[in-house]
This record gives sequence, C-alpha cells and structure tokens, in this order.
Amino acid sequence: MNKTATILTAPAKVNLYLKIVGKREDGYHELDTLFLPFPALADTLAITEKAEGCSIHCKDFDLPAEDNLIYKAWDKYAEATGFRPGLHIELTKKTPTGAGLGGGSSDAATMLRFLNSHPQSPSLTHDKLNQLAAGLGADVPFFLLEGPAWAKGIGEILTPCEVDISGLTALLVCPDVHVNTAWAYKAWSSVVRTENLQKINSFYLTTSGSSNNKASSKTRVTLFNDFEQVVLPEFSVIRKTKEFLLKSGANGAVMSGSGASIISFFKDKKLAQKVSSELKADNVPSVIHSFS
Repeated sequence: MNKTATILTAPAKVNLYLKIVGKREDGYHELDTLFLPFPALADTLAITEKAEGCSIHCKDFDLPAEDNLIYKAWDKYAEATGFRPGLHIELTKKTPTGAGLGGGSSDAATMLRFLNSHPQSPSLTHDKLNQLAAGLGADVPFFLLEGPAWAKGIGEILTPCEVDISGLTALLVCPDVHVNTAWAYKAWSSVVRTENLQKINSFYLTTSGSSNNKASSKTRVTLFNDFEQVVLPEFSVIRKTKEFLLKSGANGAVMSGSGASIISFFKDKKLAQKVSSELKADNVPSVIHSFS
C-alpha cells in the first residue's frame, strides 16, 4: 500500500456572466453562465492510502467527514463503480466558503479525478463521470475541465471556450460575509425582472472582433450576474465593495456566483496592487492574478 501522500490542488472559479433562466419542475434552476478558473486561489488535498474507509482532516473546519463533498464524491464513485479505496485526506482550505467560488465543488471534482485515474479503478467514461459530478452539485462538472466554459442546465451542460483577458490583472475580493445560495435563489424568484437590467449593470471587458482582415480570437465578455439584484440591496458590504472597486479604477467588477466575492479587472497591474493594499488595510481579503 502506498503511504506517500498524493498532493493535489483544487482551484477556485469565478462567474464572469450568470443569468438565471428559470426554475425547473424538480426545484433546480436553469442557468446560463460563464465559468473561469482562478488558479491563484486553491485548496490542497494531500491523499494517503489506508486500509479502508475515507477520513478527512482540516484544521480550519470541524466538519464530519460524511457531510463533506469530498467524502460524498468518494462514496458516490464507489456506488457507481464498486471501487472503494481506503483514503485519508488532509484538506488545506484557501478558498472561503459561501463566497460563490466553488471551493467545495472543486474539492469534490479533484477527488473524482483522482479516483477515476487510479491504477486500480475501472474508470468511468467522461459522460458518466460528468453525470456523477452533476449529482454532487451544479458546479462540480466544470471543475473536471481545465479551462473556461459556458455552462447551461444546472451547470452540467458545458461548452469549453476561449476568453481573451490577456494583459488584464484580476483582483478577487472576498468580504467576510456569507450568502446562503438557497436564500439567493428564493429572493431572485420573488423579484420582477426588468428588460433593461443586463444593459444597465454590464461592463465590457475585452474588445470585439477587429475591423481589419486578420482573424481575431478576442471574445467580448460581459460582466453580469442576476443574483446582484437581490444580494447587493441586502448585503451592503458586498455592494460597497463593488462600488469601491469601480471608483478605484477597475475596468469591470461583478459578483461571483451567489456571492459574496467580487471579481474585478484592471488594465494597470500597479493600480490593482494599490487597491489590494487598501483593502488589506481595512482587513478585507483579496487575491491578485495576472493573465498573460
């Protein structure tokens, strides 16, 4: 039995665009959203094989293993394949919970990839693994990919895409606020949406196709999130954070997922660093990532 720990990282994600299409009969909501990996913020899973069972230790959280998405991924994979290896996971959390960054979903996807690539595993096809991931959570299938993607359905219908944000510096801000996703969906359902909402709250990031004869790979990205219309009025800290970023020179800013994090983009890296320092002085965590 291999006693050497396998070290894996589980990166966060941000939503650059999130439109709630409607509510389905099964209670889930249909989405149209653009996911972007954010590798500068990631959890770490140190996986060691043992005799049997699955145990998880995280110094920052006292959560029963059975309630953790990592354990649920291990258990569901075992049910689907019969492969149930004994594992112990030392989990180091960097992605804050309740921030709309998919930390738990990324952890679960990382476990699924580990199990599916194990030498003793029967291995599921991509479609079957994707279906299993969707049963764990709407964001989990995305983390089985390695790049940006448009997601529809509850998040399981994925179309990989290219997003041109080269030359921009992203500043991800994580106010110390927890937004309950179930509450956010319920609040959204009770609000009458206006046709002009997207036009008012959108910010264009990258250029559209060039006017010359050369082929352009640039994708015009619109920052938009349907949840903002219910979350920002209720959580003033998140609203003020977004306003601060825009007033400080961000070219665009939008809430990720159901909140509470805000992803913003700067053309000037030094300005992004300055804004990050100002936020740190106010004890507001932030993470910088430059796209080459």
